[in-house]
Amino acid sequence: MMHKRNRKNRNRTLHIGLMAVLLSAAYTSSQTGWAASGSAAAAAASASGVTFNQADAGLTGDTSSGHEHHHAHEEGHNRSTSVQWSFLPSQPEAGNSAAIQLNFKDAHGRPVQSFALNHEREIHLIAVSSDLSEFQHLHPVDEGQGHFTVETVFPKGGAYKLFADFVPVGGTHQVAQTEVTVAGKTAAAVPLVPDKKLVKTAENTVTTLQTGERKAGKETTLAFSFKDAKTGKPVQDMEPYLGAAGHVVIISSDLKHYLHVHPKEGQTAGPEALFAATFPAPGLYKVWGQFQRHGDQFTASYTIKVGE
Repeated sequence: MMHKRNRKNRNRTLHIGLMAVLLSAAYTSSQTGWAASGSAAAAAASASGVTFNQADAGLTGDTSSGHEHHHAHEEGHNRSTSVQWSFLPSQPEAGNSAAIQLNFKDAHGRPVQSFALNHEREIHLIAVSSDLSEFQHLHPVDEGQGHFTVETVFPKGGAYKLFADFVPVGGTHQVAQTEVTVAGKTAAAVPLVPDKKLVKTAENTVTTLQTGERKAGKETTLAFSFKDAKTGKPVQDMEPYLGAAGHVVIISSDLKHYLHVHPKEGQTAGPEALFAATFPAPGLYKVWGQFQRHGDQFTASYTIKVGE
């Protein structure tokens, strides 16, 4: 009888101990689940950040250290990188120096540590006024931990659109964009009208643009040729700009389509530079060709119409 009672007590003790272990495991598993869920929610909230109100011309969002922030995602196929933009001052003023700051985060919210060099630069930043009359090609400086900054002066007040294109190491080419309203004196919008002649003169160089058939969705050749403004002879002393014969940026009149085009392979700086471009939709486009001669970089811009 005593042996049976002791065995029964031991079994009860084992049963109670096992129940305690199971309850503890269930509680721990549940807690781990809550914690994981909470972390995911926090990460999602952090990743989503605040968004740009497209109905507005300025930035909306949380203010931190006097800066306004928002997230803009690239338009390419790879959407793993987000860019947080900020300005100092928070609203730039025409004619005064302003800092543009970009923070790059991966899909897990961690700083993007390295970028591939794309024509001698990690980041190409294009800033244009809403009427496309103002154009800047900037190169933000790497401050470490995915943070880049560059200073510029916006020449007039009003709305601007900014495009940053980059290639994270191990990733694909991506483009992020944002908008900002610049305070100060504004100017009447410059109407965008197709150029009758695609000929521009800058830095004693006459730059002529010839194109193939300009039809949406079809690749066409953009051929730039250079002549000396004084002699009228083909230029033989063109120089590479950022390691290439030149660079071409193309933006649609509605600011929806952005192309950063590089020369065809195998070209060196010469009296002609050839580019291939595919216009995504019909309409008006502004084309900026950037080249270098005698150590001076110059830009020739053209407005063209693309058919269906």
